[in-house]
Amino acid sequence: MSTRLSRCLKHLEAAGFFRCSHDALTPHIELLTHGSAYAQQLQQHWLRMRPLAVNLGSNSSTDALCLSRFGFVHSQLFRQHFRQLLELHPSKAKCPTLLKQQRAGETQQSQSIFQPAQSVTHLITDFFVEPHRGLEHFYNVQRESKIWWMRYSSNPSRYAIVAQAKLEKPAGCQAIDIRASFGAAGDVTVEQLSLVQLPAESEDFQLPDARTGAPLLPAVIRSVIELEPASCALLLDGCDHGREARSLLLNRVLAPYQCAIAGIQKTEQIRSVDLQDLCAHVTDVLLRAKLRLQQEGYALAANAKQLTQQLETYDRLGVPYALLLDEQQTLSNGLLQLRSRDTQLAETVHISDLPDYLLNIFRDY
Repeated sequence: MSTRLSRCLKHLEAAGFFRCSHDALTPHIELLTHGSAYAQQLQQHWLRMRPLAVNLGSNSSTDALCLSRFGFVHSQLFRQHFRQLLELHPSKAKCPTLLKQQRAGETQQSQSIFQPAQSVTHLITDFFVEPHRGLEHFYNVQRESKIWWMRYSSNPSRYAIVAQAKLEKPAGCQAIDIRASFGAAGDVTVEQLSLVQLPAESEDFQLPDARTGAPLLPAVIRSVIELEPASCALLLDGCDHGREARSLLLNRVLAPYQCAIAGIQKTEQIRSVDLQDLCAHVTDVLLRAKLRLQQEGYALAANAKQLTQQLETYDRLGVPYALLLDEQQTLSNGLLQLRSRDTQLAETVHISDLPDYLLNIFRDY
């Protein structure tokens, strides 16, 4: 592993995103509190993507065939899910349609710059499409998925579609990986896409065409995202930016903590009760608006050095914005500073503009 990537792993480990074991040639990574919070945001965005899909929830099937790249269509779980589509969601039982599920299991990635230390969560989307348009849909899904990953990256050029030409495939099947490249250190697969043809005799899997109503035996496009490795890849992506600052450039929508609050005291010796009360009030306002804050809520800085250290901590956690409440200014006229992690610059806003000003920033992104 390159020195640059090793440095990123150490920074993320020191910030509390994950625990990394270095006793093997390939590091084994376990998500900790901040890393799990980030993975949860990625999971929520996956759930909101393609909202017309039928969400079948989580399952804990031990059938290895369920995660087979092409053999999943022969598993009992696949058949069970198809029956659920017909019986519980008849209005969506037409071609094309989508099913979503989550499944805990072992990673399917053998070649990566790191390995998960524990089992992973597979985020699975099955597209049932017209068989004669299978390839067309497959290429469209590839482009959509790649753009989705690029959108949440600090370096969109890192992501590429890699054809799995050496993979042994049944007739009519296709497979690609979407990978994040970290240069000489190697790649991380963030999503696997497979096009699978159902056996011609599988009449149980027929769906009516959404336009004509004629029965069709659909082709299936399966997307599989391993949540924990994909989260680690995005975290590394946010750390591997080449800037002098140690900021973690996480997408502001996915950042586990969207905003932080720092109170700046007028004197080092005496803690201002009024400033503490104001910080607590702003914390409550932001939490009520469902903005994500750290558990600590706010921090008080007695001098410029403490403030700098606090802002550096926020930057290492990938917090996009920090509200700076100055005891002299904010308590007298209600003005505070909104500091950006990415630009290191601050703009002045009035306390009465909270939380709407921040909500608009995240809504418009």
